[in-house]
Formats: sequence, structure tokens, C-alpha cells
Amino acid sequence: MSKNLEQTALTKLSLGRQFASRRKLQLTGCAVLLIAAVIFTAGSGFGYMIGRLSSDGETAGSTVVAAETDRALTPDDLDIFWEAMELVEDDYYGELPSPNERSHGAIRGVLETLDDRNTGFLNPDEASSFMEGIEGSYEGIGAMVEWAEDEGAVRIIEPFKDQPAWNAGIRRGDLIIAINGQDVAELNGLNEAINRIKGPKGTEVNLTVQREGLDDPLEFPVTRAPIDVPVVESELYGDNDEFAYVALHRFSVDAGEKLRDELEDLLTDDIQGLIFDLRGNPGGLLREAIRVTSVFLEEERVLIERFSDGTEEIYNTEGSALVPADLPMIVLVNKGSASASEIVAGALQDVGRARLVGVTTFGKGSVQLPHTLSDDSLLRVTIALWYTPADRSIDATGLEPDIVVEQTNEQEENDEDPQLERALELLGTGEQQEAPTEH
Repeated sequence: MSKNLEQTALTKLSLGRQFASRRKLQLTGCAVLLIAAVIFTAGSGFGYMIGRLSSDGETAGSTVVAAETDRALTPDDLDIFWEAMELVEDDYYGELPSPNERSHGAIRGVLETLDDRNTGFLNPDEASSFMEGIEGSYEGIGAMVEWAEDEGAVRIIEPFKDQPAWNAGIRRGDLIIAINGQDVAELNGLNEAINRIKGPKGTEVNLTVQREGLDDPLEFPVTRAPIDVPVVESELYGDNDEFAYVALHRFSVDAGEKLRDELEDLLTDDIQGLIFDLRGNPGGLLREAIRVTSVFLEEERVLIERFSDGTEEIYNTEGSALVPADLPMIVLVNKGSASASEIVAGALQDVGRARLVGVTTFGKGSVQLPHTLSDDSLLRVTIALWYTPADRSIDATGLEPDIVVEQTNEQEENDEDPQLERALELLGTGEQQEAPTEH
């Protein structure tokens, strides 16, 4: 392979970077979910994305530009790569993948050496599904998932109630070990598994699931459907409707504004307490995490974003809070609360504005900056870690609730919600203002 071809490839890479710099989607690192791609979605998916959705310089905070380092590849560094590619092209017995497939495979191979599940590459079709998830529209089975590397399977973090996966019988903690008879362990990671699970509405996918406590796997035929998960839902509880409940299901575009609008109608003079439900919320846009926190807090720090070179960005609330500072408040969290959900919950917990009830959150504490490349594929790169206002990192550990309350799959199937019941009890007795942690 000639140096001309080598230089052409480097030029294309440079052009791709220039193109990407004009379209930046800054995400709060969703966990690797199937939400975006299948919602099933980041984080990957929306996988748990934290990010920044940026256009023409608009960000949720000031922009940090990394200094030049000695990490840059040079043409000479790629000599061995082109040497290997030339041998493959000359000698391989069989049909070669297309140039695009080989290029995408090379990118994925390099990213695998980083040992970071949140830095990843999506081909154009995967990238399109990812963007659909951010905008809040997708078709699939309706569950939040992650890659279970030790098992070589896809783990269900949270199946959305009354959506296809839930209706078929799939539950939290299940491991998808085969898709239409194909072993998941033989696939190329989560993205390929997502592509096999998703599909047009009305079509069926057969999922083989290993469930804890059972020796034999279970078979679940799941009919794909449009996934309709509203951004915000609300309700009133109590003998006199004195407790307001609002659930935020994702940090998509305008989530903060939609939450503010919902609460403006909900918070009358008769309301004596508020429950904010972030269970099963995989995260989304960083700017929306700032706006959501600003609904509850005023002139407070939301998070610290810390980069590898030691520099950091401080993000504070914006504008005026809507919820009165003296209104008792509980935040519900679970394993499916990730990324932007953890930013908001962590900020409210750190400043003592609300107590957390539920179980330990997912633990997505890194920031990804997605770049759209020149072929419409997407490169998502971890650029920083974030910390709560009290300088706590939750990456890989999660937020510990102040009051631990489990909810089993059986309770959820029977419409029993001990976490919500405990929150209502705390508000009713005034215990939500007490400091001790319950376990």
C-alpha cells in the first residue's frame, strides 16, 4: 500500500475531525443502555450518556480546550498498520469486508485497548438510532441494559413497565444469552447485540434468558413496538392530595423546561411535600441536568467536571428555583438511575435539599463527547470525570441512598411500590428532615 494512500487516509481522518468539531453532542454518559438504540436504549447507548449537546459553541458551561500533547499519531506510526493491511488484501483467501467495514473495525479495535466501556464507536445506522433516543423516539423492546462482560451477555437493568420486554416476562437482572438462537458471547459486544435485538415494529425477536436461581434458560418471544416513554409524569397522593409526585424518565431535549411546566401546575398552596422519581432514568444531556437541578436549587453548585490534565469546570444552577426551599422533598433512585440522574440526585443530597430513598444508583460518573464523523458514524470519547458538589465521585460505585428500600420484581408485577410508600410515610411524619441513614 503506497504512502499516497496512507496520506489520503490521514487526510480523510483530519477532515472527519474538522467535520466533527462543527457538530458536538456533549453527553452525560449514559450507561450503556439500549435506550437510544432500542430503548431498550446510551447510554450504549444512551447508554448512560452524560453529555453536552452543543451547537455553534452553546454549552452548559465554559468550554475547556485540551492542550496539545505528545499522544498524536504520525504517519510513521501507521506504517505497520498499512503493512498488515496490504498483506491481508494480497493474501487473504476469501471475500474481504468492504473498506468501510474494515475502517470501522480498526477504530473499534483501537478503542478496545482503552479499557473504557463508555468510549465507543457507532456506525451510521447505530448513530442514527442513538440520536433518535436523544430526541425521545425509538422502536424496540423497551428496556435499559448493559454489557455483562464476565458472562458474555446483555444484562437487563430495567425493563420499562407495560412495554414489550416487560409484557413478555423479562425482568430486572435477567441475562440475555442468545438472540434468535445466536449466542451473545459470539457477538462483537453490546452494539452488535443491540442491532440484532432491535427491528421494525410488529416483528418478533426471540430472546434466550438466564435468570438467577434457575438452572435452565428461559425463552421469550418479544414483539417489537414503538417505545412511548413520556418525559414527565405526575400525580397527587395523600388523603387530601397534599403530596405531589413527579417522575422524570429521561434527560432529553427540553427535559428541564417540561419538568418546570409540570411542577408549575402541580405545586399549589395545599402541597405539603414533593417526591421526585428518578428511578430507571438512564441520563442524557448535561445541560438538561443543570436545568433540572435549577428547578429545585438556586445559586448552588451542581457538579465539578475534572479533566485528565488536572483542569476542571464548575457547573452552577441557572436562574430562579421553582420549588420552595422549605418544601419537604424525597428523591427516589434505583440501579437504573444513571448519569444525569446521579448528577441531580447527588447535588440535592450534598446540599441537604432532599433525602434519597431506594437502592444504590448505577455509577456512571464520566463525561463523553460524541463526534459525528464524515460518514455519519459517531465516535464517543470519554473526556472527563464528574464529581458531586461535595467532591464525591460515583463512577463505578453509584450514590448510596439515605434510606435503603428494595423493590422486588414480584412487588413490581403486583403494582406494589415499597419505595414510594416509604417516601410518603417520611413526608407524612416529617421524618424526611432527619439526618440518620436507614439500612
